[in-house]
Amino acid sequence: MANFRQIVLRHVWPLNRKFWSMRKFTALMSTARVLAAGAMLMASSNAMAANLVQNGSFESNSGVGQIGSVTSLSNWTVGAATDGTTIPFDFVLDANADSTGFDSSTGTIRIWGPNTPIGVSNFSYSNPNPHNVGPVANGWGTIPNGNYVFGADAAYANAPISQTINGLQAGHQYDLTFSYAGAQFTDAQGPNQEGWHVTLDSDVNQNTGGISSGDLANASEGFTGWHTFSYTFTASTTSETLTFLANGGPSGLPPFALLDNVVISEHTTPPPPSTVPEPSTIVLVGSSLFLIGAARSLRKKN
Repeated sequence: MANFRQIVLRHVWPLNRKFWSMRKFTALMSTARVLAAGAMLMASSNAMAANLVQNGSFESNSGVGQIGSVTSLSNWTVGAATDGTTIPFDFVLDANADSTGFDSSTGTIRIWGPNTPIGVSNFSYSNPNPHNVGPVANGWGTIPNGNYVFGADAAYANAPISQTINGLQAGHQYDLTFSYAGAQFTDAQGPNQEGWHVTLDSDVNQNTGGISSGDLANASEGFTGWHTFSYTFTASTTSETLTFLANGGPSGLPPFALLDNVVISEHTTPPPPSTVPEPSTIVLVGSSLFLIGAARSLRKKN
């Protein structure tokens, strides 16, 4: 309110022909436009839905590698492997997964990509790479959001990751969206499939993918490219558990499913009913309208 009062005293109160020049008129209109733009931005920011998922792009971690033996991942819990393996084959990786790779409990893993080195194996027990194949221009290298993604082998030591989602309102609609893709370790060749099974208690129980099995078809030494999953649900309670489990096959190739940019936000299409503007927004709108009116009055006088 102090800024608004100063603007009025400085620009509006001393109205007279001698003081108000065209330069002052232009400056006044510029101030009004800035205030109006600020009001619009503030209103837009207030209306923007917040992401209820913590670390949804997996940026908070202690580096690339196998979760539990090499690195850690904040906000997410890794469950037990579905095949009883002691250490789940769940990973944090970055855009260098095809070149420098990411470490596991059995050695360094790489995926096929444009920077895959020739004759370098994933694992210490299969060196050198029996395929002796080098770079593959399959499109790997771009990450949807941030610098890291989550990856899981769908056919070996496959383990779910989960997170408790708080702040839901029972009866309200929400949008669940995320990016997903499929890749392949460099110690294997052959077509494979990757996808995800996602649940949110009883509200969400969905598989990704565009083919009959529910997974993405991936060529030998391939990368599927990034796809977007979107699903609207109605919350049953205020707190629910979000879980992801990799889908895919066949075993041994292996099917390596990737995940990034997980978002749960309140459904806004169609837009929600209008609400009462916040006081700060009212001040900006009011001051901008006042200055525009004063400027128009001045223009008529001049």
